[in-house]
Amino acid sequence: MTCTKETGCVEITLKNQSNGKYYFYWGPLYLGVDEDGSGQPLSGSVSEEIYNGFEIGDIYCVE
Repeated sequence: MTCTKETGCVEITLKNQSNGKYYFYWGPLYLGVDEDGSGQPLSGSVSEEIYNGFEIGDIYCVE
């Protein structure tokens, strides 16, 4: 069995730091149901270096 990493690009709609971790958010930021059905914006943890290298509105691609 082979594992593959998920790839794709997202537009950063919010950046947040919490407890020494760094997060990008994408998708709608309003309450309601979004892509994953949770009603919350989608997010992912990134390194401090990546976090500091991108601004809200930038496109971030995961390889």
